[in-house]
Amino acid sequence: MDATTYQVAWVLAALAVIGLASSLLTRYKRRHDLRRLQAERLVLALERYSHWVAAQRLAAVFQGEGPEAEAALEAACAVRTTWFPELAGDMAELMAVHNRLVLFLSTQQALWLRDPENWLESEHDKRFMALWRQHQYALHALHARLQQVSHVRIDAPPRRQSTYA
Repeated sequence: MDATTYQVAWVLAALAVIGLASSLLTRYKRRHDLRRLQAERLVLALERYSHWVAAQRLAAVFQGEGPEAEAALEAACAVRTTWFPELAGDMAELMAVHNRLVLFLSTQQALWLRDPENWLESEHDKRFMALWRQHQYALHALHARLQQVSHVRIDAPPRRQSTYA
């Protein structure tokens, strides 16, 4: 094997290694960009859901979960299942708070229709705010975990101290 053939072989090997490294880096970058976009989709869905929760304090009549809350939760669950399976525990906590909130609101609605005086004495607002704080805590924990697993800085909405706009 002469020197020229030897050098050509090394150049071809180097080009193959560079091509492989470039391919791997491109694949990693695409996946990272896709996860970032999906993380933003998840954050937007959770934000829509959080707005629905805050609006329930001001609602005169509870009319069930509502299409906006259902759509936001379905979108969040779909993104979480497909792109972030490691968030299962945090999402389960948020869903548990959601179930407690819906149960509380439907029970309060029934009490309001059946016995308005007892409803007034039931400290509805105080109990709702306790559930709202649990919702905010679960949502904040989910945002923090999402930021950790996606390796992307996510500008989560600021924690509000009140349900009033």
